[in-house]
Amino acid sequence: MMTTARMLRSICLGLLTPGLTHALAQANWPEIPLPEHARSYHIGQQMDLDGLPMRLTGFATRSTPRQTGDWFVRTLGQPLMDDQRDGQRILGRAQGEHYLTIRLEPAPDGGTRGLVAVTHLRAALRSKARSQEERARWRRLLPAGTEIASLLNTQDGGQLSTHLVATNRHGEALNAQRLTAALQEQGYALERRFDAATDTKAHAFGSETGAITVLMRGPGKEATAVISRNALGLTSIVLVTSVAVETAP
Repeated sequence: MMTTARMLRSICLGLLTPGLTHALAQANWPEIPLPEHARSYHIGQQMDLDGLPMRLTGFATRSTPRQTGDWFVRTLGQPLMDDQRDGQRILGRAQGEHYLTIRLEPAPDGGTRGLVAVTHLRAALRSKARSQEERARWRRLLPAGTEIASLLNTQDGGQLSTHLVATNRHGEALNAQRLTAALQEQGYALERRFDAATDTKAHAFGSETGAITVLMRGPGKEATAVISRNALGLTSIVLVTSVAVETAP
């Protein structure tokens, strides 16, 4: 059974197939219909995963994945991609300048758990360049040799959020120092720092030995970072920031 995060990344990889960029122009984000009794929830109003703009909606139905998938086939019409992969039924089609992807998998109660992704193909060309610039900026700000594993930006209501995962072979202390300095240049102030090696309070955050947790705040924004080393000797930096829209640059 896939988690939402794994389904999200699978959607992104699945969209990188030949022919998708031939979609025709369409101004607005399309609304995807759901079965009448589906329970739906939004996963952010809009997000950008490594330069791929998309909107996600999760849902659950009491019908089986086959029944739910057949409903989408009848509703969306043709042409429609219909595939089976990793225990999931995957439907997809181009619609204007967007591409729609629907992933369905069995739910524990016998029903269906689904994820609908709408990707803006034309905007992806512009967002890809911005994403590459943002990745390059973080590589400059963090210690030499840093690799950006993932970069996710989301907008939900009045909040802009960023989730960054980076790795390198430098120690936790140096990474915490460089990250703190970078955030201070962006208007954040250090609120608290928990070092699992020296501060017993850090264990309240579930930190492993040597891990460092940094909490920072600024006007209308906040940031949390967890820096830890794994068994392979790599140090991971997981940064989550949230900025109120009215204070965003």
